[in-house]
Amino acid sequence: MSFFFRNMFFVTLATLLAGCATTSLDSQNDNSNLQENVPDDWSQDSTTGELAGDWLKDFEDDELIGLVETAMLQNPSLEAAAYRLQQAEANAQIAGALRYPNLGLSGAGTKQKVLFNPFGSFSITNYSLTLSSQWELDVWGKVRDQHSATLAGFEASGYDMEALRLSLISQISKAWFNAKELLYQKELAVSSAESFDSNLKILEDRYQRGLVQAFDLRLSRSQASVVRAQVSQRESALDQSIRLLETLVGDYPGRTIELNKELPAVKTPIPASLPASLLENRPDLRAAERRLTAVGANFSAEKKNRLPDISLTGSLGQASNELGNLLDSDSGVWTSAGNITAPIFMAGRLGAQRRQAEAQFNEQVANYETAVLNAFREVETALANQTYLVQLVDDLNLAAKQSSKALEQAWVLYARGLLDISAVLDAERRSFDTRSQSITAINRVLQNRIDLYIALGGGFNLDEE
Repeated sequence: MSFFFRNMFFVTLATLLAGCATTSLDSQNDNSNLQENVPDDWSQDSTTGELAGDWLKDFEDDELIGLVETAMLQNPSLEAAAYRLQQAEANAQIAGALRYPNLGLSGAGTKQKVLFNPFGSFSITNYSLTLSSQWELDVWGKVRDQHSATLAGFEASGYDMEALRLSLISQISKAWFNAKELLYQKELAVSSAESFDSNLKILEDRYQRGLVQAFDLRLSRSQASVVRAQVSQRESALDQSIRLLETLVGDYPGRTIELNKELPAVKTPIPASLPASLLENRPDLRAAERRLTAVGANFSAEKKNRLPDISLTGSLGQASNELGNLLDSDSGVWTSAGNITAPIFMAGRLGAQRRQAEAQFNEQVANYETAVLNAFREVETALANQTYLVQLVDDLNLAAKQSSKALEQAWVLYARGLLDISAVLDAERRSFDTRSQSITAINRVLQNRIDLYIALGGGFNLDEE
């Protein structure tokens, strides 16, 4: 038994030392440093402010935070992303295992009976135990490049999951505020429909007394029906919005979420100067960079596909005609060999694979540049929209107040016979529309703030700079 393990140790050690003594070339990717002409910071006319890492708390909505926390636990898209991450991790481990020798242990037992007619027969029994080793030496760094590519792919999958989580929070937040707006809009339509019906009853009474014309009555009935139809439309839109929200959270879309129509005001001001380096927080850009690294490593490996492959093999075995004496036997056989294989003629396949890898690398460089440009565009757009939308809210609030007063005056003038019904109904439509637009504008401010946080990778986080 001692002889067997002594020989096994020396064969394994010899194989390992042969690999360690081999000089390997460092793999070099052709990843070029992208030089972007970008600003050092974004300027915004606002008082300086900071947002904590959990930007969702800025909206001061505990119900929204609860929905997001539930989604993080049960959303099926996140669950699928977690499994993709596990696959990428296993793929990286598989590629990394190729850098090490393979050891295998096999055993066999045979029994043979030989006949010699008419003299009789005899039996031969043989047992064997063999330790084998095979190692492809990574002389040129091809295996290391492939491992680097899979590691970068694994990291990219991790950033993909973070990007999906951030996107899901954004979708839930937007759907939540959209649903609140639709609830507000529905109640506004209900209130307007009640007002129209009330005024319509007055007109019908006056028509019965011959004080108004049939034209005025019919036009008012038509307008009242239009507003009632808007109630149904907004109720339908609200139903769809709530079911979408429930689906994003990972619940059955049974419209069980309860809403209130309060749209919060964003109290955290945008800092006067946001550093462009905040984009480094974006997980989608980090994933794009990791994929660029992975494709670059694959390209580096393909550039070495014309170089020969070198491998070492070795085996050590014991044999005995008695199973009990197999490990105690002093007889054994060992073999060792080195193999070198180089491509000579592949009908242009290797060159095509190299050109393909180069094209894939250049494509990924272009994709990365596009992702960076889109990220800057999203930030610039959100910052610019902030000023426009705040002014829009102020203007529409003023317009809603003025149109409401104009409507009151229109009915007074109509009662005196100084204004026709068309002008009154037009004033009523204007009042309804401006109030509706004012609600939409408030929601747009919230939606734009969410866009800004997502564009920056999850908030300002100036305390980390």
